[in-house]
Amino acid sequence: MNCKCNKLIIGLAIGLIVPILMSVLLYHSLYHGEKTYWPFLQELVRMGNIGKLLSISVLPNLIIFFIAVNKERLLAARGIVTATLVYAIVVLIFKFML
Repeated sequence: MNCKCNKLIIGLAIGLIVPILMSVLLYHSLYHGEKTYWPFLQELVRMGNIGKLLSISVLPNLIIFFIAVNKERLLAARGIVTATLVYAIVVLIFKFML
C-alpha cells in the first residue's frame, strides 16, 4: 500500500520513542518512591538494572511491528526493527559494561 506513514524514518522514530514512553509509564505505575524519573534512572544505572528496564520497555515495539506488517507498512516495520536493534545493542553494552 502507498501511505505517507510507510517510511523508514517514521518507523525508526516510533521505535525509538515508544520504549521511552513505556519506561515512563512503568515508572509512574510501579514505582511509589520519592525520586523523580531522572534520579530513578540514575539509580538503576548505579545498581546495574537499567538493562532490565530497557528490555521490558521495548516489548511494545513488537506489537507495533506486527500491526505495521499486517497493514503492509513494511518500510515502517523495518524502521521499528532497526530501532529495536539499537535498543538491544544498548542493553548489551549496559550488561557487559556494568
